[in-house]
Amino acid sequence: MHDLHGKYRPHTLETILIEKALDMAVNGLTVFIVDDDPDVCDALAALLRAEGFVVETYLSGPDFLASVKPEQHGCLILDINLPLISGLDLQQILTERGFNLPIIFLTGFGDVPKSTAAFKGGAVDFLEKPVDADVLIPAIRNALALSYQRHEEKSRQHELDALYANLTPREKEILVYLARGYSAKQVGKALGISHRTAEIHRARIMEKLGVQSLADLVALAIQMGIR
Repeated sequence: MHDLHGKYRPHTLETILIEKALDMAVNGLTVFIVDDDPDVCDALAALLRAEGFVVETYLSGPDFLASVKPEQHGCLILDINLPLISGLDLQQILTERGFNLPIIFLTGFGDVPKSTAAFKGGAVDFLEKPVDADVLIPAIRNALALSYQRHEEKSRQHELDALYANLTPREKEILVYLARGYSAKQVGKALGISHRTAEIHRARIMEKLGVQSLADLVALAIQMGIR
């Protein structure tokens, strides 16, 4: 078994369960196809639907932008040589509008400058037409897995932001010291408050953040970006 970066990982119950969960998540995401050739759209859509993917097709960048919302998740198979709005321009527009869709670019011919620009813009793959199914399908699964991971990370960050917002300004101040490993006594000395008051603040902070130990509190603070 290999991870998304091609590195070997041994089969364990944990990794098998992770892969199964990822498979379920990936199968629930959408593969968006934007190509001005209807035959290409139809052929790709038929292939991917036969593999169990949810697919939506669009013949132009404006059609895609008019329909898809930033909160939708999946990946985008994008023809780099589109009329009206080129693939690279569409990539830039999506970034500006807050879309987080991993992009697989398709091109009818090799084009190093364009592929370089695509990767700099965050593309995850750049494939030449006609693309082989054995190449395209693994690329799509990797892109969908990346989309799923990004969504999970974003959801987790929203949860952390909400927890942090529940703290008072004083509690936020004390959390900084706790994240640095200060004891309640040291916090009290640093802020000019009693040891007991510092302990009460620490207990309230732990309750609000839903942690049971100081070690968990420090770990959570680090996830929040507090050092």
